[in-house]
Amino acid sequence: MSPVREHYNPAIISLLREHDRLPHDKVAERKSFQRQILFLMNAIKTAEFETSFS
Repeated sequence: MSPVREHYNPAIISLLREHDRLPHDKVAERKSFQRQILFLMNAIKTAEFETSFS
C-alpha cells in the first residue's frame, strides 16, 4: 500500500462507518459523507499519479 493510502485510509474508514450509522432517511447528511469520502479517494489517486512521474 502506498504511503498516501496508509495516511488517508483511517480517515476514509472512519467516514464510512459514520455514513453507515446514519439512517437512510438522512439523505443530505449521507451525501455529505459520500462527498468527503470521494474527495479523499481523489486526493489519493492524484498523489499516486503525481508520484508515478517522479
